[in-house]
Amino acid sequence: MKYVWVFFDYAQAEGRVVAWRGPIPAMKSWFLEGRDTHLETAKLIGRIVQENKIRMPKMQDGHLLFSHKPWQEFTKADFYERDIGKKSNHADNYGLGRFKYSLMTGLPLKEATMLQNVHHALFPEIKKGYQKWIEDCINKNRTIVTPWGWSYTFYYYDIITPELYRAGYALYPQSTIGDLLVFTMTELCELFAEELPEASVMTPQAIRKRGLDVQLQIHDAAGIVCPDDAECIDFVCKKAKEKGEIPIIINNEPLVIPMDFKVGPTWGDAKDFEVIHV
Repeated sequence: MKYVWVFFDYAQAEGRVVAWRGPIPAMKSWFLEGRDTHLETAKLIGRIVQENKIRMPKMQDGHLLFSHKPWQEFTKADFYERDIGKKSNHADNYGLGRFKYSLMTGLPLKEATMLQNVHHALFPEIKKGYQKWIEDCINKNRTIVTPWGWSYTFYYYDIITPELYRAGYALYPQSTIGDLLVFTMTELCELFAEELPEASVMTPQAIRKRGLDVQLQIHDAAGIVCPDDAECIDFVCKKAKEKGEIPIIINNEPLVIPMDFKVGPTWGDAKDFEVIHV
């Protein structure tokens, strides 16, 4: 029998957690509408660059960054602009400084600093909402409580520093998504447990029979091995969505993070897969 990988990953998961915790209204609305947040960010940066006639560096293909077409016409095909949008969203959520941001984007320090300032001006709630809440928690008792109700206390810093704050900025979304993924994988690995005899020796073979064959975990994604059969693949995807797309309550609002799927004989050959109905 032939087998394939079914990969699922949570779409822009950490960014969603920050948007809900902030809250960051623009980001929340984009996520709820199913829009590409990195592209939308690139468009807003492009608007500022073009309206203020800010001179940007040339890219490898020779075009001026954010200046080669009207910002309203940017699409996913505008790789450099969308990539800056994506890196800006991640970097500024986690409080990266201008030197690291310059290194991350590959832009000269002057232009990188300018774009980072533009991003913060577009989304002031990152600093005034999300990051301030993290800082208040650390200043109070060095403890951050995740949406799951688990508390994390930073004992390993002698004094409160910007580095400690940055650790907090990263911990909240990363821990939230890490826990969600563990919950999901556990549910999938125990999917058939109720159908098995209660009194049985937990051999490796018996353990594997208790649920789906989850064999790989990568950051906010997991890989499941299943028979190369349309019905089996459909079953695996639907069960993953059923068990994993659950509400997380942040700021008294539910956040459901959607899954994206890929299917293929190897990780490198996996192709996008759409789940029609759940």
